[in-house]
Amino acid sequence: MKHLLKHLFWALVVVLSCGEVFAQESTKSALLFQKITHDFGHIDEIGGVVTCSFEGVNTSNYTIEVEKITTTCGCTTAEFEKKPIPAGGKFSFKVAFNPLNRPGRIDKQIFILASDSEDEVRLNIIGYVNARERTIDELYPFDMGGGLRLKSNFHAFGYLEHGKELSEHIGFVNTSHKAIALDVEFNTASGILDISYPKHIEAGASGDIVLRYALGEESDIYGTLRDVMRIKVDGTPATYTLTSQVVAVDNFDYMDDISAPMLVISKNIIKFGEVNCSYDVVEQRVVLTNEGASTLVVRAVESSSKVVECPVERNIAIAPGVSHEVVVRLYATRIEDIDNPFTARLYIITNDPLRPMQSVRVNALPL
Repeated sequence: MKHLLKHLFWALVVVLSCGEVFAQESTKSALLFQKITHDFGHIDEIGGVVTCSFEGVNTSNYTIEVEKITTTCGCTTAEFEKKPIPAGGKFSFKVAFNPLNRPGRIDKQIFILASDSEDEVRLNIIGYVNARERTIDELYPFDMGGGLRLKSNFHAFGYLEHGKELSEHIGFVNTSHKAIALDVEFNTASGILDISYPKHIEAGASGDIVLRYALGEESDIYGTLRDVMRIKVDGTPATYTLTSQVVAVDNFDYMDDISAPMLVISKNIIKFGEVNCSYDVVEQRVVLTNEGASTLVVRAVESSSKVVECPVERNIAIAPGVSHEVVVRLYATRIEDIDNPFTARLYIITNDPLRPMQSVRVNALPL
């Protein structure tokens, strides 16, 4: 108690003697900062690096030292001198922020670890970066050939519930000095994607390729659906493919969260350990438990690799409070890269509204 009162006394003396009021959030470190946030205001993206300084005081009656300073982004750096800070002594350091290629709101954190505490002191820089004018190549980074450029060549839609639809617009521009003819053919087709695009694009014109997924209410399609399209410009296949994917799940609009099913998986990681790639076929078991209040239905189980299989029938129903065991097999002879650890994922799609798709990581060491 005496030590605590002594510590508080010295902290009060330091604060009063400095004439400063500290705004820092509660921390176990005696290194306190009067300013915890610096606002750069509006700065230009091409205006160069901007800097600010933070100053703190050692409010204890003993010497401390700043061990490290980290930031949440590579665009933000901190420079400081690592030296002892005596009781009542001040500590200052400089923060630099590079706005290039980072238009929009600034909200970065700086974390200071002092020798007197395991808890880091958190400071902030905020502001707004005024965007510079982008070139055509930056706005449409994917050169498809023949003058056609796209803003993106891949889009993941996330979950698509039965009875609903999702759409995405992929921007394009014709950078050539002539009109071009556009056509699309599918390399891989899900059967539920509709794509619309202009057949002819005038020189310098821009617009959108529209991707639209739709599932009927009574559809029996579940799991990951992927479409890979080859764009043709004046009959010539483009440099890149255009790819989209979506995960088909149940319609949860009419499901009450309180009475909903809930999948709990016994393992998040399946470790097969060392496996002989000459002949090994190994297996482990995973338990799926329904900790919800209504029937859980396993719609599909997918694997990211042909090396791993989980042969489960679709639409397995698991009553509330009941568990179901599934077998996961690893075919070591199918591992192609035997010089590095093997990693894959299993994806389990159910009618759990909070987590319709859950994954389990699979590891092995090929021999």
